Amino acid sequence: MKLKKLLVCDLDGTLLDKNNNIDDYSLKMLKKFIDAGNDFSVCTGRLDADIKYIEKLLGVNGAYRISQNGAVIYDRTDEIVSALTIPDRLLPTINDVVFNRGLRVEVSTSTNRYFPSPRDANQVAEFVDTSIVEPRLAANVLHPSFHAVNYLIFGDNQSFQPIITELHEKLDNLVNVQQTSPSSLEIFSPEASKGIAVKKLITQQGYSKSQVYVAGDAENDITMFPLTVHNFAVGNLASTATIAAANKHVANIGDLINSMGAEL
Repeated sequence: MKLKKLLVCDLDGTLLDKNNNIDDYSLKMLKKFIDAGNDFSVCTGRLDADIKYIEKLLGVNGAYRISQNGAVIYDRTDEIVSALTIPDRLLPTINDVVFNRGLRVEVSTSTNRYFPSPRDANQVAEFVDTSIVEPRLAANVLHPSFHAVNYLIFGDNQSFQPIITELHEKLDNLVNVQQTSPSSLEIFSPEASKGIAVKKLITQQGYSKSQVYVAGDAENDITMFPLTVHNFAVGNLASTATIAAANKHVANIGDLINSMGAEL
């Protein structure tokens, strides 16, 4: 009996190009892959609402949706599989370190982003704006019902370094602190990564390594690569590190699926 395959891919720069589009060939191959009885999942740093938006736009229904770089997982019935929040006991220390430095701090839960003030309309990068403006954000984060998943801080290398140093001194490895771009620093659970999330699905659903295919274009996608030999860097904007870590480099998701062979 032919075993079904699981394809897990990043969204921006992997499934979608820099203009947030998917080429016709990749979409055709993706639908063929799913129609053949295989499983597909998006794994992204975006919130779940953006994955649902793209799935509806493309006319596909993934078996799972992995958002916020692995911290949150939903299945196709909208049941939550996993939500890795930052432990409440750590939040006062994080707040003391990150707030009142003159930097913009945003905090997300599994469903929404919370802002201390409205954003400029030109800065909205989400497909679905789930933002909630909360002027007393630092205090709100400490409420037992808040359940913080991620802190997002905007600045530069110089402003981030004291934050990184202080968090490591005060919390050691109890939180994951990563500069995810030249202008953004993120804080989240050390148990959250794309690789950990995909491994959880592999274990829970009983996939073998030979059934699993993973794809991405950025450094945070590399955590998925050790899970299977079927790991791919995708696109002409894939980072040098991602290409070096992957077993194959392909132009798009269509070419990746085609490489699986005629019998999907």
